[in-house]
Amino acid sequence: MAECTIEQEERTHSIEEPNILVLEDVTVIDGTGAKPQPHAVIVIEGDRIREIGPKDKIRYSRAAKIIPGKGRYVIPGLFDLHAHVTFLRDPNRFAGYDRDTTERILKILLAHGITTVRNPAAPSTEAVVLRDNVRGGKTTGPRIFTAGEPINWGVEKSAEDVRAEVRRQAKIGVDYIKVYARMPPELIRAAIEEAHKHGLKVVGHLDATTATEAVRVGIDAVTHGATWSTELLPPARREAYLKRRQEVGPMLARLDWLEWADLGGPEIKEMISIVAQARVPLDPTLIAYVTKFRGRDPRYRNSPGLMYAPRPVLETWEGALKDWREEDFQRGARLWPKILQLIKAYYDNGVLLTAGSDFPNPWVIPGFSLHDEFELLAEAGIPPLEIIKIATSNSAEGLGILNDVGTLEVRKRADLVILSADPVADIRNIRKVEQVILGGKILDVSFLLKSANIPEAVIERKVKSALR
Repeated sequence: MAECTIEQEERTHSIEEPNILVLEDVTVIDGTGAKPQPHAVIVIEGDRIREIGPKDKIRYSRAAKIIPGKGRYVIPGLFDLHAHVTFLRDPNRFAGYDRDTTERILKILLAHGITTVRNPAAPSTEAVVLRDNVRGGKTTGPRIFTAGEPINWGVEKSAEDVRAEVRRQAKIGVDYIKVYARMPPELIRAAIEEAHKHGLKVVGHLDATTATEAVRVGIDAVTHGATWSTELLPPARREAYLKRRQEVGPMLARLDWLEWADLGGPEIKEMISIVAQARVPLDPTLIAYVTKFRGRDPRYRNSPGLMYAPRPVLETWEGALKDWREEDFQRGARLWPKILQLIKAYYDNGVLLTAGSDFPNPWVIPGFSLHDEFELLAEAGIPPLEIIKIATSNSAEGLGILNDVGTLEVRKRADLVILSADPVADIRNIRKVEQVILGGKILDVSFLLKSANIPEAVIERKVKSALR
């Protein structure tokens, strides 16, 4: 982005319109799926978009702060609806909250254009404090919607146990209740009923309950494109799959699930249809799958984005997939296209797809990996303009805040990303983040990364890449 001239800098401090910011002669990609609008002007007043339209029709005071935007592309702020931002040094025990690393992660997310996140499982008290500190301006970061500790109980617990846990988390102040893989339908129903009494939504990492069953009892959001539910396999394969899970564990058994799943069979077709009709949002988290199924791929193992991962994050990945043999990775790579076909089937049938990375899974990097997710969605056959919609307006709809944010429209919150290249021509250009505007305030990408303790050489490389 070109530097302001001295004259423009003086106008920045004008007492006439100190609260007005103008993006001049930009191409607007508004997040609705509509065609880009070249040579447009966006006028921001305070934290809201005041006007938007062709540059020859929009009038504004020259006393405003003006950002020349020729050759620049503006999209709504990006969403990551699956980012565990309350970083835990011991994720297996769900312990060891690290506030310093958490705050670094939030700045890295912002530097990659992510202005809103859903924290889908977290220590409740710490997550609520973090959310409130961000909203109150005490901590720099994307706006956060958070769940508390995941509820992952089976038949050893009762529906009343589940309801009591929901009440406990509601009292702390979470936005979401997270139900997890072991939960059977009757317990998920109890969680949903109790959560809705308290005005809370329920998001599910499903397995023992299929997405079909969860949607029927009122779940508000589903995480992950493949849930690995036994009941989604053809009946003749279910017993063998359960046996494989006992023999090799649930992670390796996913290879069998994927090989045996019939994407055109009645189980999966019904599930996709029901999720689509109910308009229940689903974040595919392809990046969290590909880093396992293609875990030897240097694109991820040697990703340039690793430079953005704080060392405590890298340390939690040590020993990941240590039980996978070379033939398991080869099989995973061979089966990988089937996951892409599943996601394309969701898209083709009208499922409300949203954006999510599932950071900090192994080799899932804050910010950088959400951009990887977009490239994987493109590999699944989804057009770039639709991927931008998934990452913005779809995700805002999934959170229930589309009336406030998620598209570039008058009166909406001014969360925007300025890119130096066209993401519609090539979704990889979404990495070319030049500036981020959060609630009408311009954020310096270099400063964000510097304050997140990213090495100077990495920052310089990112800035040069954005300008190319």
